[in-house]
Amino acid sequence: MVTANGCDLNRQKDSGKYDCLRSVVKIYCGPNEGTAICVHFSDSFGHLFLSCAHVVQHKIQKVILRHDGHVIRGSVIYATPKDVPHDIAVIISKQTPEITPCQISDITHAPGHKVFAVGYACKENVTSTIFGRVLSISLGLLTTTCNVCKGFSGGPVFTNEGKLLGLTIGKLSVGTVNFVLPSAEFVETIKTYIHTNDLTVLNNLESKCSLRKFLWNNGNPNFNIICHV
Repeated sequence: MVTANGCDLNRQKDSGKYDCLRSVVKIYCGPNEGTAICVHFSDSFGHLFLSCAHVVQHKIQKVILRHDGHVIRGSVIYATPKDVPHDIAVIISKQTPEITPCQISDITHAPGHKVFAVGYACKENVTSTIFGRVLSISLGLLTTTCNVCKGFSGGPVFTNEGKLLGLTIGKLSVGTVNFVLPSAEFVETIKTYIHTNDLTVLNNLESKCSLRKFLWNNGNPNFNIICHV
């Protein structure tokens, strides 16, 4: 059962917009637990997922995915280095009929836009959905009011229309603000990789901006420390 603030989403009248939940999986990598999102599938490489690089320990390695009772073996084919923005990993697995890719938004919505974050809380095998709104967007980092919990890292934040707005990367050390890598930062690179199947294209997921790298490694003075979830 998928819940949102204690309500069964499957019973809501507009449940059609929650079809995107079929793209969300749980990911295990060693001691780490997190969430991943399917953005594409094809006969050539099966399903393509995105998650956070810190969830997969910033390494190219094997991982385990779980979805609706199914256990799926996955392979990390790309992960950003620890000291480089952005915190993103690309994972492939064999096709699983129950998993369907979501649509990726190619725009970043303005503050006030309704959104919802989806993820697997640690030790849980069902998704949780948390509603909120966009707060701000600055230097490739989006903030929302979705009060995510541990295990949501790598999980999707969707627009109210059910399109992928970004990936949860963490939250404030205090308070309820969560931090999101906007889809606008990676959508073109992912589309190019899907079209070319060229692994070197994924190197474009690393930000080359020196200011972003400085803030990523030293913290943004406007915020408290970002805690991974």
